[in-house]
Amino acid sequence: MARRGVLAGGVVATAWVSALPVVLTAPADGGFALDTPRGAWHSVLLAALVAVLALGGLALLGAPPRTGPQRVAAGVVGGIAWGAALRGFMAALAGPASVVTWLGTFGFLLLPSAVVGGLLGYAEHRRRRGRPGRRLTLVPLIFALDPSALLLVLPAMAGGWALAGRGTPTRRRLAWASTVVPVAAFLVIVALLGAGRTVLTPTGLAATVLLFSCFGVLTLACSIPFRAAPPPGPDTVESRSTVGVRG
Repeated sequence: MARRGVLAGGVVATAWVSALPVVLTAPADGGFALDTPRGAWHSVLLAALVAVLALGGLALLGAPPRTGPQRVAAGVVGGIAWGAALRGFMAALAGPASVVTWLGTFGFLLLPSAVVGGLLGYAEHRRRRGRPGRRLTLVPLIFALDPSALLLVLPAMAGGWALAGRGTPTRRRLAWASTVVPVAAFLVIVALLGAGRTVLTPTGLAATVLLFSCFGVLTLACSIPFRAAPPPGPDTVESRSTVGVRG
């Protein structure tokens, strides 16, 4: 379990670092003006990355989110950071032709990301209380507001199922095999756009790492509702005040 936690932390850290170039180049790419879609997106990404860093620091200090509202809030923050970072990949792929709109970026990406993140935070809370909500395994399908997102979401859900140790070893291997779909789709899109040389530039390589680290984070998040409840401990026992009894 400790090794798995380190691996998960490495994936999240890679995604966080990969999103930094988007913030660092923001002043030359529309800035942080809140009255423009591009500037507002940059501002949201910056704030979310800072919040994720703070949450990671609290976790390392032994003070991770423990209550239901705290876990939901952490999920919302993580979801927004994930969506804003993924938007950075889209902008890098489009290059100078990139267009950021209120509806496309905030309505179809950041808002669903916040909702999915919050619901998965709630799923983690239920799991730790020994009351997993299996219907919450379908939460990532909210991203299907944009049907093209299913190329990323469905393999991540399959990978999350396998990561949680569900099914037989053969079925888990098949589920893991499905995670190559985003890689294949990426290569096809690059070929169709004739962007092979662009991908091999430092900017293109950074964007590619950002995409697949975001996919890794999504896979980790999708595993939450599938995972078994942890053994009893301070984070898994419902306090008396929660059920209406003092003391």
